[in-house]
Amino acid sequence: MRTRWIVLLIVIIVIAIPVIQFVRPIPKLKAESVLAPTATVPGPKPVIHWPAQGEAALAAVGIGNIGHYGSNTPLPIASVTKLMTAYLTLKKHPLGVGEPGPTFTITPHDVAVYEKDVSLGESVVKVAVGEKITERQVLEGLLLPSGNNLANLLAHWDAGSQAAFVREMNAEAVKLGMKHTHYVDASGYNPGSASTAVDLLKLFAKVVKIRTFRDITSKAQATVPVAGTIYNVNWKIGQGGIIAGKTGSTTQAGGCFVFASEKHIDGKKIYLIGAVLGQEGISPITTALDEGISLSEQAQGILRNVKVLSSGVPAVKVSAPWQSTPLTVDTPKSVHMIGWPGLQVQRTVKLEKISGSRLANGTEVGTLTVQLGDQKKTLPLVSSAKIPGPTYLWRLKRV
Repeated sequence: MRTRWIVLLIVIIVIAIPVIQFVRPIPKLKAESVLAPTATVPGPKPVIHWPAQGEAALAAVGIGNIGHYGSNTPLPIASVTKLMTAYLTLKKHPLGVGEPGPTFTITPHDVAVYEKDVSLGESVVKVAVGEKITERQVLEGLLLPSGNNLANLLAHWDAGSQAAFVREMNAEAVKLGMKHTHYVDASGYNPGSASTAVDLLKLFAKVVKIRTFRDITSKAQATVPVAGTIYNVNWKIGQGGIIAGKTGSTTQAGGCFVFASEKHIDGKKIYLIGAVLGQEGISPITTALDEGISLSEQAQGILRNVKVLSSGVPAVKVSAPWQSTPLTVDTPKSVHMIGWPGLQVQRTVKLEKISGSRLANGTEVGTLTVQLGDQKKTLPLVSSAKIPGPTYLWRLKRV
């Protein structure tokens, strides 16, 4: 009797184990990214011939920083301060192409400011009581001959006082991440208005995108009601491909120049921007202009199409416990973007949810997004082989 029960138990076990094994859920496939999240554009990094004094910086808007020279400590920036004055004015009171904007009537206070600035030897644009001058003309006087008195006019118009406007300038600098910048006036005559070359590019990357700013600072001269013909302090505009910018020069600041040029690659327009501060010599402003032209020309030569991703790089691994070797899904093709060697590329893999225990050839297992600056491209990641389901033997023998 006992032997019969033992035999029956063995028979039940022999039958039950296979049944249990076959009714157990089959594990799902597991996908994981195997691609490093960052990579460096291969090749030798650009070598820049920087100015021998002061500070300087170069960048390509929407792509990245080319580099900088100097201690990156705040220096007086003279009339380069007016970049923020113009930026806030155009941000809050934008002008369309060719639009004159609102008209100002010059007051006795405006004339008093002008006369005081003249007595101090500041750069000015002549005004007269009762003069009618438009916002565009004020900006021309601010940005071309660098009229300090017009910076004061804009500050009072926008904020009611220069002190209130300066608070807006500093608040905007904080928003832009200009950690080493502080303004004490709207014109830059006060050496307390200070910044770094690196910080100024954070502002200028915004300013250069404003069409009105580019239109004004690209001109050699303009005409305003009382002063008549006014001239651009940047008398070398156009050299080195420079299309826009702002100069500054005082005894404390030396020669300063923030500039932009552009380069077209594959139908895309890229702004190259630079800043030069603290230049000295017989004519500090000429030295700053010449250094800016040199940096612009070098930046033009650096920018090009570069390979940021090669084809055939393992991106995703799909594993199944019944296969000894995972299936690898590679990058499908090479990707080129505008840049230069040494830049860092971001690579983000987004996995699709894989259901079931099989993977057909040609299945999209995820996407790969490659980003360099503002440039972005997304590629599908598609398997080039299949993963079959588990065999009956594996299902029977699995632990």
